[in-house]
Order: sequence, then structure tokens, then C-alpha cells
Amino acid sequence: MKEQTKEEIEYEERLRRRLKILLKQMKAGKIHINEDLHVNESLKAVRYDSNGEVDLNTVDGAVRSMALAVTAMHDREELKKSISLAEIQNMYFEFFSKNFSHFFKIMKERKMTPHDAGQAARNSEGSIKEVMQFRDGLLDFIDQFWSELGDISHIHVEDMHNNIKGVFGGDLFPSYEENIASKCGIYTDTIILPDPFLRSKHIFERAEPSQQVYYIMKHAMNILLYKELACADVEVPIIVILPDISALEEDEKAFYQKLGESDALIHTAKLFNRKFESIDELLEFSSSLDSVEKAIAEVSDKSRVLFDSDWKGDITSQLKQAISSQEAKLIGTSNPGIILASQSIGRMAISNELLIKANRLKGTPILDAPTSWQYLRWKMEYDADRTELATNLNDLHITRGLQNLANGDMEWLGNIPIEALIEIRKEGAMEEIRNILGTGVDELTNMNPSNYHRTSDQIFDNINDAFDKHKTSIKELRSKQWKFAGTDIGSWLVSGTLEVTAAVTGAPVWGMGALAINQVLDAPKLKDIPKSIRELIDENNDIQKSPVGMLFNIQKK
Repeated sequence: MKEQTKEEIEYEERLRRRLKILLKQMKAGKIHINEDLHVNESLKAVRYDSNGEVDLNTVDGAVRSMALAVTAMHDREELKKSISLAEIQNMYFEFFSKNFSHFFKIMKERKMTPHDAGQAARNSEGSIKEVMQFRDGLLDFIDQFWSELGDISHIHVEDMHNNIKGVFGGDLFPSYEENIASKCGIYTDTIILPDPFLRSKHIFERAEPSQQVYYIMKHAMNILLYKELACADVEVPIIVILPDISALEEDEKAFYQKLGESDALIHTAKLFNRKFESIDELLEFSSSLDSVEKAIAEVSDKSRVLFDSDWKGDITSQLKQAISSQEAKLIGTSNPGIILASQSIGRMAISNELLIKANRLKGTPILDAPTSWQYLRWKMEYDADRTELATNLNDLHITRGLQNLANGDMEWLGNIPIEALIEIRKEGAMEEIRNILGTGVDELTNMNPSNYHRTSDQIFDNINDAFDKHKTSIKELRSKQWKFAGTDIGSWLVSGTLEVTAAVTGAPVWGMGALAINQVLDAPKLKDIPKSIRELIDENNDIQKSPVGMLFNIQKK
């Protein structure tokens, strides 16, 4: 008899464990199998040896696959039982409270913003020295914390069903100028924020100490601004901070980079009005544009040049500003062409990651930065273009500024005090407010891309109808004169930009349409896709939902 290898022995041990879990779950009545399925015959064929152990030779592929799936669900539930999401969040925020509460108290007393606190720290030699002394310990803690608890946190959030989830993206963290929960807390149940320290790894690796101190202080203060919301004793969490999987797993990070490069080739083709066959060809061409004058001369579509929507001036002045920016220092170049190409690659990679993250968490991408919003719109536009070429379908992409539907600036509940938002949840008033509004993020984004005959005009009509009703509902809410935490609901109304962008079918990222139609589209080959992403592909083949993003941006007075 041939001696078993170590791998074969380990596989048999895993299989026996799975079979025991399968049997236990079946005895407990947790597994129900349709009598018509062939797996019933396979289960009846399983035999035991004289020692009472399962004879693995009688276990066919159907039973092994079933045992694997049941064990995965069992282990997932056991993992969730080990620690709750609330415990993880409380531990995270308690760490920052313990280490930064003194600075936070000063910031609040002086009515500073996190940006102000960061600037104050970077301009003080004493602060720089103090913060840099505990920098390594801080970053090590965050890495270790999420390495141990990141997967469990994600599982908890993924399994929050029937929950309207908004997944923040496009930037390191929401703008310090407004609280994103105050802007979106009525329209979503839970807003998922990224750990800003993990997103800033490139800064902590390359930037000078004063810049690192600025971001450490700014991030810590920003996080503590959300402590009360994240740790509120409510049934459904208002705020959750999660790590980006790409910050923990290198293969996912590399995958998003590849997707970003693929979309950047399309973007720069429009930008320069010339086709690039590869990223190397793009970078070779870009490196030749070693002066602002050369770069500007090659730009064909100036509307596709965007560094920051807040920057004023023409394209020349903006490109000069980009050359002297912190981002240019971090990538280590002052070459205008390389900066243009790098901006496209980086922004497109971020958009791809946001869409996949929202898909994984079964939520909707939410942004509050117009620059990031524009790149997400472009990314969806390019996906729709590729899908149209492969399917001969038209009008798969839609962008609408919903303030236009209200014949002026859109009015929405976007200035809700933190205390009022918590009180609404605790008193169970959210359902009544939602019933009056009639429209939440979920209603706006519930579009099925599998129906290819559903045009963008029909989707726009749905959005239009929803916000016509929303406009009327706002008046009804205002008339009720309800108060929460001492503030009138009418005082929460703001004007500004509220937009939706959508692609009816999400190839190649969302529905992984390129794989679903035998890789007709230009998408990564299966071997290049991380296992975690391949699992999403399988899921998307069963449950199709179009990519949708939403922008909440309050008009600056």
C-alpha cells in the first residue's frame, strides 16, 4: 500500500472534520436538502469502518463539496461568536481616546478642526518630536489590531442583512468640514468608514516627519469625532470603521493597481487623443512631456484633467500646482507628464477598490468629495463603454444631479446633530421618518442590471419620481415640527449637490461581466485575480446588482 504524503494526511483530517460538522448540523436540523437532489443518494452511500470512522472512499465529490460549504458557514458563525462588532469598535475607539483625548479636548476647546490640529502639531518642533517617538508603536498597534480582528469585522458587516449600508470612499477619510453621518444618517442605516492610518501607509513610508505628524494628528482627531456615533448603544450601528482588505493583503492591492492601470489607459487615451497598448507605453510617452508646455500641448480633452475640484485657474496653473504638491513629492517626480499619468492610475485604482469593497459589504459607495466623485463617474462610464461594445447595448451609464430635479438646489436632511441622530435611533423614530421620506439610498440604488432592456432613461424616471416625492415629503416633515435632542428637524435641511451615478451592468468589476461572457472584455485573467475577489465573482453570478455611487456635498456658503 502506497504511503500517504503529509499533504494527503492533512487533507483527510480536514475532510473528517468537515464531515463531522456536516453530520452535526444535519442532526440539529440546520441543513435541509431537497429530496430531488442527487446529493441525497451520495449521502446514503457513505459508510463507516469498524472503528466507527467514515470510510472516505465512500464519500463522493457532492458530499465533500457540501461538507466544505457547511463547514465554511459554521466556522463563519463561530468566528462571529468569538467577539461582537460592538466590542471590536469599542476597543478601537478606546485606544485612540486613551492616547489622544488630551489633544482632542484642546481641539474642541479652541474650536479647531482636525486639519487645524494637524497643522499646529506639524509646526511645533516639540510636537513633532513627541509624536514621532510613539509613531512606530501606533502604526504597529493598528496593523496588529486589524490583522487579528479585520476579518471578523468584515464578516459581521457583510452579514448585516436588510441594512442600508453606505460605504465611504474616494479619500483617506470623510471631510473634516462636515460629519458624514450628519449628512447621510437618515438615508442610510450604517456608514462604513476606512481606517485612515492604513490608507496612509504610503505617507508614513515616504513623507518627512512634519508631514507624518500632521496626518497622525489629523487622523486621530477625525476618528475621535466619530467615537460617540460608533460606540452609541443602538441596535444597528450608525458608524463602523473597517480596514481596507488591500491594506492587509498585498495581492488585493496589486489587483486594484492592475484595474487602475487598465482604466487609466482608457482615460489617458481620451485625455491625449491617442491609444496606448500598455502601461509601459503610456509611461514612456508621459515621461517625454517633461515641461508644462509640452504636457499642455499634448492634452486634447482638457475636461479630463482634474487634480482637485477646489483648485482655481486654468489647466496650466493647476498643473504647476500639482508639480509642487505633496502628492508629487510622494511619488518622487516633478515631470508633468508622469504626474498626469500617475493621477489617472491612482484615481482609477481607488475607484475600482471602492466599487469592489461596496460589493463585498453589500452596500452603496458614498462620497463627499467632488474630485473623487468625478473619477468614479468616469470609471463607470468606461465600464459601460466596454460593455456596450461587447453586448451591442446602449445607454448603460447614467449620471444625474438630483438638485436639478428640484428646479434649483436640492434640499435634503444633511445637517443632523450627532445627539439627535442617536436619539432618533434609540427612540425608534427612524422608521417613521423614512416612511414619510419614502426614499433612501437603497431605493435609489435598487436597480437590476440583468435586465439589459432597462434603459438609463427608465432608471432616471425612477430616480426622478423618487425625488419628486422626497421634495414633497421634506415639506411634510418640516410641518411636523419634531424635535430631537433639542433641535427642530427643519433646522437639519441643507442645500447642495446630491447626485447618483450608475452603470446598468457592472462589467468588468461589479458583475465581473468580462468573466461571465467568456472574457470578451478586457479584464484580468482568472489566474491574476485574488481568491477573495474570485469568491465575489461567484456570488455576483448568482446575485446581480448594478454599480451605483452617490455624492452628498453640502453647498458651501
